[in-house]
Amino acid sequence: MHVMFIPSWYDNNRNKVHGSFFREQANKLQENGVKVTVAYNEIWPLTLMGKIKEKSGLSFKVEKGLRTYRYKNYNFIPKNPLMFKVFDKRMEKLYKEITKREGKIDIIHAQSSLWGGISASYVAKKYNIPLVITEHSSVERGVYVKKSYYKRIIESYKSSNKVIAVGNGLKKEIEKLSGRNDIEVIGNLVDLSLFDIRDIKRESNEFIFFSVAFLEGEKGFDTLIKAFAEKYKNKNAKLVIGGDGSQMEWLKGIAKSENVEDQVVFTGALSREEVANWMNKCNAFVLPSRYETFGVVYIEALASGKPVIGTFNGGAEDIVTKDVGILVEIDNVKALSEAMEYIEQNHKKYEPRALRKYCTEKFSANVIINKIINVYKEIIK
Repeated sequence: MHVMFIPSWYDNNRNKVHGSFFREQANKLQENGVKVTVAYNEIWPLTLMGKIKEKSGLSFKVEKGLRTYRYKNYNFIPKNPLMFKVFDKRMEKLYKEITKREGKIDIIHAQSSLWGGISASYVAKKYNIPLVITEHSSVERGVYVKKSYYKRIIESYKSSNKVIAVGNGLKKEIEKLSGRNDIEVIGNLVDLSLFDIRDIKRESNEFIFFSVAFLEGEKGFDTLIKAFAEKYKNKNAKLVIGGDGSQMEWLKGIAKSENVEDQVVFTGALSREEVANWMNKCNAFVLPSRYETFGVVYIEALASGKPVIGTFNGGAEDIVTKDVGILVEIDNVKALSEAMEYIEQNHKKYEPRALRKYCTEKFSANVIINKIINVYKEIIK
């Protein structure tokens, strides 16, 4: 089985970790006997005109074990729906080059409709190839999604042989947009090799709440700091917030105004190894996002044997049950502070190996990959 694997965003010379979970999925598919060829339309913004020293056009390279074809060039008509016709032709060139060098393609699997899935649907329809789209992003809440893009996005859903959503909240949105009632939910593949249960000696006996995300958008860190202050001001507890972003100074200001600036630690950007270390140092993980399509960090915390506090945000509901943590209403400072206090006072009831077992049985790489391969088998049988 040969799969043309199309990520909508992927690593490049300016961002080495962009779309890393797409690469992880492709690698795991390959390890399980699927021939995978990556096809990436690498779109350069005009703001980088003259700053990129790479050659435009088609290129091929084996990247971290994956045969990878890229079409690199600028988006010369940004924010104009006509740009999709240009992207379609670039994807078609990738398809032709791959079939010439790698052989017949059995399935096209695109990760998100915008941008890859739209062009994937064009190629799939033109050359009569089965298409799978796994949606990771909300159309209705997407920062880069203009109303004028909706038509092509919805067409890509309708024309695909199978649409997969990474969470039930996203499934409902796609059903409403596309009119389809056969959307399957398969969570993101999470590489748990870095996240396990370790016995780490702490310098003090203070209770540590850990949270991590980009300090952008709707992660709810402002609510989290206020909830922490409500119960733990001047107490033997610490809130560690990992990640960097434009909200950093604003959030520091909230910590100061709540008189907990000495108890709230901002680590800045963290590598995955550093995130794994903090998952083991902490007593509990908390992330009160206002919206999630999935929630990989919740799973990483559970894999590290830590109870989780989240919100009813569309993604956490698929992960956090009453046996592994607590969910509260979005932006409810009182409910969040009470959940934190409950976990702090009862955290020993959450047996680390039971949390990890729950996590691996539901979200490990083998579980997710087997589900995806079964989808492939269904549509080409």
